[in-house]
Order: sequence, then C-alpha cells, then structure tokens
Amino acid sequence: MPRIKIYQPHQNEKLVLSRTQISNFKECPRCFFIKQRYGINPPGSPPFLLNTAVDNLLKNEFETYRNKQEPHPIFIENNLNFIPKQFEDEKWRNIKYFDEKRNIEITGILDDIWDHKDTNEIVLADYKATSTPKDINLYIGFRWQMDIYAYVLKQKGFKVHSKAYFLYANADRYKEKFDSTLHFNMFLKEYTINDTWIGETLDTIRSILDSPNPPKNYEECKNCNYVINVNKQLS
Repeated sequence: MPRIKIYQPHQNEKLVLSRTQISNFKECPRCFFIKQRYGINPPGSPPFLLNTAVDNLLKNEFETYRNKQEPHPIFIENNLNFIPKQFEDEKWRNIKYFDEKRNIEITGILDDIWDHKDTNEIVLADYKATSTPKDINLYIGFRWQMDIYAYVLKQKGFKVHSKAYFLYANADRYKEKFDSTLHFNMFLKEYTINDTWIGETLDTIRSILDSPNPPKNYEECKNCNYVINVNKQLS
C-alpha cells in the first residue's frame, strides 16, 4: 500500500505539499508525478542518524540562548547582531501556509529563526553536519529549502531578512586518536534568498498533477536514467 495520499486530479481538493515535495518536483517532475499520483516512491537512502544527533544537540544548545535572550557565541564571532527568536507557541518550528488561489497548502519544519536586532527582521537558519577539509558549496536543495521557508513566512506576514544562514558542524576526521569523541569546527555559510520561482512552480505542479500523462523522463534524474537503461538492456 502507498505511504502517501494519492492525488486525485480534477477533484478540486486541497493539495498539501511539504517543502521536501516541492524540492522533489524541482529535482524531477516525472518522479514527483509518479509518487503523488500512484504512491510509488523512488528508491530511498538510509537515514543519516549522526546528522540528526548533531541537529538535536544544536537545537538544545540554541534553546539555552533563546531562553536567556543572549547571543550565541557564533553570532559574536561573526559580528552579527542576532539573538535566537522567542515564540509563545511551542510548535513554532512547524509552519504552514494555505494558498487559497491555488488551493495548495505548503508545510515545513524549521531548524531555527533568529532576530536581526539591527533591522527587526527574522533570519532563517538551518543546521548541517558534515566532515570535509574542502570549502563547502551549498547543495541546491538546501537553497530551495530556504527559499520555500522564506516564501511561506512572508505570506504569513513576517519580515524576512534577505540573507539566510546554514550553521555547519564540520567533524575533524584527522585526529590521531578517536577517544570515542568527534571534534567539530562550527562555521556559518551565508545564502541570499531567492523565492521568486515559487509561485510559478506551484502553478506548474498543479498543472502537471492534473494532466493524464506523466512528464517525460528527466535526463538529469538518476532514477529515470536507471529505468531507461534497464529497459534498454531487457528489450
């Protein structure tokens, strides 16, 4: 049985899209169509449990500074006049916005929001864990993630700062001794938000899902290419 609600075209029903689903559409419209219309998921990957652990630890750490309304040391280190934003609602990380015109609800789960004390704007932040000696180029899916969050929060009336931040925990893999401890170097990666593509993308998603036929195979999609190559060999 499919693990997702199968979309029924032309039924005028509300379409609920998570931030991840919108990113999946950007990566491959065909795979997105097959999943939403038929409930068939593309091959997945094992969960990154160490990344999840780092994510939880950072959230706990930032909660301490949120409760005290003090800047985290990473802000001071980077000369940023930020403070973790306080919310009355304990479920503030879960965001959603209903687009009445398109009958689409967008949902997402935030890692963090910071107050920009100089501009009175909110600053979007996301935690990432990695282990590399090289400079990090932001994966395009990470950029889409921030764009979508910014779009949703703007629609809900928030003043969103043009810069978002990824807080990276970079594990040092070159220590001589492990001692059952990972040592992390913390740094911020800045990203300029671009949410201008989202409205058109939502229109395209609705149009494609209401179509009787799936989009063509996407040349840059590894799943589509796998199916094509297998069919060639077996035909």
